[in-house]
Amino acid sequence: MSKFETEGIVLKQFDLGEADKIITFYTKDNGKVRAVARGVKKPRSKISGLVQLFTYNKITFYKGRSLERINHIENIYPFSSLRNNLNKMAYASYIAEYVEKVGMENNPNPDIFNLLLEAFYNLMKNDNNKLEKINLIFVLRLLKYIGFEPVIDKCIKCNNKIEPAYNNIFDIKQGGLLCEKCFDNSKENIFILNGETLAVMRKFILEGFSASKSLSISNKSKKNLIKFIDYFIIYHLDFKLKSTEFLNMIRDLG
Repeated sequence: MSKFETEGIVLKQFDLGEADKIITFYTKDNGKVRAVARGVKKPRSKISGLVQLFTYNKITFYKGRSLERINHIENIYPFSSLRNNLNKMAYASYIAEYVEKVGMENNPNPDIFNLLLEAFYNLMKNDNNKLEKINLIFVLRLLKYIGFEPVIDKCIKCNNKIEPAYNNIFDIKQGGLLCEKCFDNSKENIFILNGETLAVMRKFILEGFSASKSLSISNKSKKNLIKFIDYFIIYHLDFKLKSTEFLNMIRDLG
Protein backbone atom coordinates (compact mmCIF):
# COMPACT_ATOMS: atom_id res chain seq x y z
CA MET A 1 0.00 0.00 0.00
CA SER A 2 1.59 3.29 -1.11
CA LYS A 3 1.57 6.36 1.06
CA PHE A 4 2.28 10.08 0.78
CA GLU A 5 2.98 12.92 3.19
CA THR A 6 1.80 16.52 3.03
CA GLU A 7 0.45 19.44 5.05
CA GLY A 8 -3.30 19.91 5.26
CA ILE A 9 -6.09 21.92 6.86
CA VAL A 10 -9.31 20.26 8.04
CA LEU A 11 -12.33 21.57 6.15
CA LYS A 12 -15.03 19.07 7.04
CA GLN A 13 -15.71 15.84 8.93
CA PHE A 14 -18.59 13.40 9.25
CA ASP A 15 -19.23 10.09 10.94
CA LEU A 16 -18.49 6.74 9.36
CA GLY A 17 -19.90 3.89 11.40
CA GLU A 18 -19.55 3.72 15.16
CA ALA A 19 -15.85 4.52 15.52
CA ASP A 20 -14.55 6.21 12.37
CA LYS A 21 -14.88 9.53 10.60
CA ILE A 22 -14.23 10.79 7.09
CA ILE A 23 -12.10 13.93 7.22
CA THR A 24 -11.82 16.35 4.29
CA PHE A 25 -8.50 18.19 4.11
CA TYR A 26 -7.23 20.84 1.75
CA THR A 27 -3.59 19.92 1.31
CA LYS A 28 -0.51 21.72 0.09
CA ASP A 29 0.62 19.08 -2.40
CA ASN A 30 -2.52 17.12 -3.35
CA GLY A 31 -5.41 19.56 -3.29
CA LYS A 32 -8.54 18.23 -1.63
CA VAL A 33 -8.12 14.89 0.12
CA ARG A 34 -10.84 12.84 1.82
CA ALA A 35 -9.48 10.29 4.27
CA VAL A 36 -10.76 7.83 6.85
CA ALA A 37 -9.68 8.42 10.44
CA ARG A 38 -9.90 4.98 12.06
CA GLY A 39 -11.16 4.77 15.64
CA VAL A 40 -11.23 8.56 16.02
CA LYS A 41 -14.58 8.49 17.86
CA LYS A 42 -13.32 6.14 20.55
CA PRO A 43 -12.74 7.75 23.98
CA ARG A 44 -9.02 6.93 23.98
CA SER A 45 -8.30 8.07 20.42
CA LYS A 46 -4.99 9.90 20.20
CA ILE A 47 -5.90 11.85 17.08
CA SER A 48 -9.45 13.08 17.78
CA GLY A 49 -8.14 16.54 18.72
CA LEU A 50 -5.96 16.68 15.60
CA VAL A 51 -8.79 16.31 13.11
CA GLN A 52 -11.08 18.99 14.51
CA LEU A 53 -12.28 21.64 12.10
CA PHE A 54 -9.70 24.18 10.95
CA THR A 55 -6.66 22.35 12.42
CA TYR A 56 -3.44 22.60 10.41
CA ASN A 57 -1.49 19.36 10.38
CA LYS A 58 1.27 17.33 8.82
CA ILE A 59 -0.30 14.09 7.62
CA THR A 60 0.82 10.80 6.15
CA PHE A 61 -1.88 9.08 4.11
CA TYR A 62 -2.22 5.54 2.86
CA LYS A 63 -3.63 5.55 -0.67
CA GLY A 64 -6.94 3.70 -1.03
CA ARG A 65 -9.22 2.82 -3.93
CA SER A 66 -11.85 5.46 -3.15
CA LEU A 67 -10.71 7.10 0.07
CA GLU A 68 -7.29 7.59 1.61
CA ARG A 69 -6.56 6.50 5.16
CA ILE A 70 -4.73 8.53 7.79
CA ASN A 71 -1.55 6.71 8.78
CA HIS A 72 0.11 9.41 10.90
CA ILE A 73 -0.82 12.95 11.87
CA GLU A 74 0.88 15.67 13.90
CA ASN A 75 -0.35 19.17 14.59
CA ILE A 76 1.33 22.26 13.17
CA TYR A 77 -1.21 24.79 14.48
CA PRO A 78 -4.58 24.11 16.19
CA PHE A 79 -6.48 27.33 15.34
CA SER A 80 -8.53 26.61 18.47
CA SER A 81 -9.72 30.23 18.76
CA LEU A 82 -11.65 29.76 15.49
CA ARG A 83 -13.73 27.09 17.22
CA ASN A 84 -14.04 28.84 20.59
CA ASN A 85 -15.31 32.21 19.32
CA LEU A 86 -18.79 32.09 17.74
CA ASN A 87 -18.12 34.99 15.36
CA LYS A 88 -14.80 33.57 14.18
CA MET A 89 -16.28 30.09 13.84
CA ALA A 90 -19.02 31.46 11.54
CA TYR A 91 -16.50 33.09 9.19
CA ALA A 92 -14.03 30.19 9.33
CA SER A 93 -16.86 27.74 8.52
CA TYR A 94 -17.87 29.83 5.51
CA ILE A 95 -14.28 29.98 4.25
CA ALA A 96 -13.70 26.26 4.84
CA GLU A 97 -16.90 25.30 3.02
CA TYR A 98 -15.99 27.58 0.14
CA VAL A 99 -12.63 25.84 -0.33
CA GLU A 100 -14.27 22.44 0.07
CA LYS A 101 -16.67 23.32 -2.77
CA VAL A 102 -14.13 24.70 -5.26
CA GLY A 103 -11.10 22.58 -4.32
CA MET A 104 -10.36 19.61 -6.54
CA GLU A 105 -8.98 16.22 -5.55
CA ASN A 106 -5.48 15.40 -6.79
CA ASN A 107 -5.21 18.92 -8.17
CA PRO A 108 -3.05 21.08 -5.90
CA ASN A 109 -3.36 24.85 -5.99
CA PRO A 110 -0.68 26.51 -3.82
CA ASP A 111 -2.41 29.88 -4.12
CA ILE A 112 -5.63 28.51 -2.61
CA PHE A 113 -3.75 26.65 0.14
CA ASN A 114 -1.78 29.75 1.13
CA LEU A 115 -4.89 31.95 0.92
CA LEU A 116 -6.80 29.59 3.23
CA LEU A 117 -3.97 29.49 5.73
CA GLU A 118 -3.54 33.26 5.62
CA ALA A 119 -7.29 33.80 6.06
CA PHE A 120 -7.37 31.59 9.17
CA TYR A 121 -4.37 33.38 10.68
CA ASN A 122 -6.01 36.76 10.07
CA LEU A 123 -9.34 35.62 11.55
CA MET A 124 -7.47 34.34 14.57
CA LYS A 125 -5.43 37.44 15.36
CA ASN A 126 -8.03 40.16 14.61
CA ASP A 127 -10.99 41.50 16.56
CA ASN A 128 -14.56 40.68 15.58
CA ASN A 129 -15.03 44.05 13.87
CA LYS A 130 -12.48 43.13 11.16
CA LEU A 131 -13.76 39.65 10.38
CA GLU A 132 -16.11 40.74 7.60
CA LYS A 133 -13.33 42.54 5.73
CA ILE A 134 -11.09 39.49 6.03
CA ASN A 135 -13.88 37.33 4.67
CA LEU A 136 -14.55 39.63 1.71
CA ILE A 137 -10.85 39.76 0.85
CA PHE A 138 -10.69 35.97 0.96
CA VAL A 139 -13.65 35.53 -1.40
CA LEU A 140 -12.46 38.11 -3.94
CA ARG A 141 -8.96 36.67 -4.08
CA LEU A 142 -10.27 33.11 -4.25
CA LEU A 143 -12.38 34.05 -7.26
CA LYS A 144 -9.18 35.25 -8.87
CA TYR A 145 -7.37 31.96 -8.17
CA ILE A 146 -10.16 29.80 -9.62
CA GLY A 147 -10.46 31.86 -12.81
CA PHE A 148 -13.55 33.93 -12.00
CA GLU A 149 -11.98 37.26 -11.09
CA PRO A 150 -14.47 40.07 -11.80
CA VAL A 151 -13.22 42.69 -14.25
CA ILE A 152 -13.41 45.93 -12.26
CA ASP A 153 -10.85 48.24 -13.88
CA LYS A 154 -12.18 48.62 -17.44
CA CYS A 155 -15.22 48.13 -19.64
CA ILE A 156 -15.53 44.52 -20.78
CA LYS A 157 -16.75 45.65 -24.22
CA CYS A 158 -14.58 48.58 -25.28
CA ASN A 159 -11.67 48.09 -22.82
CA ASN A 160 -11.73 51.74 -21.79
CA LYS A 161 -10.55 52.38 -18.25
CA ILE A 162 -13.32 53.05 -15.73
CA GLU A 163 -12.89 55.24 -12.66
CA PRO A 164 -15.27 54.69 -9.71
CA ALA A 165 -18.43 56.77 -10.15
CA TYR A 166 -21.52 57.21 -7.99
CA ASN A 167 -23.11 54.19 -9.68
CA ASN A 168 -21.08 51.60 -11.62
CA ILE A 169 -22.71 49.11 -13.97
CA PHE A 170 -21.59 45.49 -13.59
CA ASP A 171 -22.71 42.78 -16.02
CA ILE A 172 -22.93 39.63 -13.89
CA LYS A 173 -23.21 37.32 -16.92
CA GLN A 174 -20.13 38.73 -18.66
CA GLY A 175 -18.26 39.13 -15.38
CA GLY A 176 -17.22 42.77 -15.63
CA LEU A 177 -17.98 46.48 -15.70
CA LEU A 178 -19.72 48.28 -18.53
CA CYS A 179 -19.20 51.92 -19.37
CA GLU A 180 -22.26 54.09 -19.99
CA LYS A 181 -21.72 54.03 -23.77
CA CYS A 182 -21.67 50.23 -23.91
CA PHE A 183 -24.53 49.64 -21.48
CA ASP A 184 -27.74 48.42 -23.05
CA ASN A 185 -30.75 49.21 -20.86
CA SER A 186 -32.45 45.99 -21.94
CA LYS A 187 -29.71 43.87 -20.42
CA GLU A 188 -30.55 41.44 -17.61
CA ASN A 189 -28.28 40.35 -14.75
CA ILE A 190 -27.03 43.87 -14.12
CA PHE A 191 -25.75 44.84 -10.67
CA ILE A 192 -25.02 48.39 -9.53
CA LEU A 193 -21.84 48.85 -7.50
CA ASN A 194 -21.51 52.15 -5.69
CA GLY A 195 -18.25 54.09 -6.00
CA GLU A 196 -16.90 53.17 -2.57
CA THR A 197 -17.66 49.47 -3.13
CA LEU A 198 -15.77 49.46 -6.42
CA ALA A 199 -12.76 51.28 -4.93
CA VAL A 200 -12.69 48.88 -1.97
CA MET A 201 -12.91 45.81 -4.22
CA ARG A 202 -9.88 47.01 -6.17
CA LYS A 203 -7.90 47.51 -2.96
CA PHE A 204 -8.93 44.14 -1.54
CA ILE A 205 -7.90 42.24 -4.67
CA LEU A 206 -4.65 44.17 -5.11
CA GLU A 207 -3.42 44.40 -1.50
CA GLY A 208 -4.93 41.30 0.09
CA PHE A 209 -5.28 41.00 3.85
CA SER A 210 -3.10 44.02 4.58
CA ALA A 211 -6.01 46.14 3.32
CA SER A 212 -8.16 44.96 6.25
CA LYS A 213 -5.96 46.95 8.63
CA SER A 214 -5.81 50.28 6.83
CA LEU A 215 -8.96 50.45 4.72
CA SER A 216 -12.34 51.38 6.15
CA ILE A 217 -15.67 50.62 4.49
CA SER A 218 -19.11 51.99 5.31
CA ASN A 219 -21.95 49.65 6.28
CA LYS A 220 -23.81 50.64 3.12
CA SER A 221 -20.90 49.63 0.87
CA LYS A 222 -20.22 46.50 2.91
CA LYS A 223 -23.80 45.34 2.32
CA ASN A 224 -23.50 46.29 -1.35
CA LEU A 225 -20.37 44.15 -1.70
CA ILE A 226 -21.81 41.18 0.22
CA LYS A 227 -24.93 41.22 -1.99
CA PHE A 228 -22.78 41.45 -5.13
CA ILE A 229 -20.59 38.49 -4.10
CA ASP A 230 -23.62 36.31 -3.30
CA TYR A 231 -25.19 37.15 -6.69
CA PHE A 232 -21.93 36.60 -8.58
CA ILE A 233 -21.21 33.24 -6.93
CA ILE A 234 -24.70 31.84 -7.46
CA TYR A 235 -24.64 32.85 -11.12
CA HIS A 236 -21.13 31.65 -12.01
CA LEU A 237 -20.48 28.79 -9.59
CA ASP A 238 -24.09 27.64 -9.20
CA PHE A 239 -24.04 26.92 -5.47
CA LYS A 240 -25.04 28.50 -2.20
CA LEU A 241 -23.02 27.62 0.87
CA LYS A 242 -24.86 25.97 3.77
CA SER A 243 -22.81 28.04 6.21
CA THR A 244 -24.21 31.28 4.72
CA GLU A 245 -27.30 31.04 6.94
CA PHE A 246 -25.16 30.76 10.08
CA LEU A 247 -22.96 33.62 8.91
CA ASN A 248 -25.96 35.83 8.15
CA MET A 249 -27.28 35.19 11.67
CA ILE A 250 -23.96 36.38 13.11
CA ARG A 251 -24.05 39.44 10.84
CA ASP A 252 -27.58 40.30 12.05
CA LEU A 253 -26.44 40.09 15.66
CA GLY A 254 -23.97 42.86 14.82
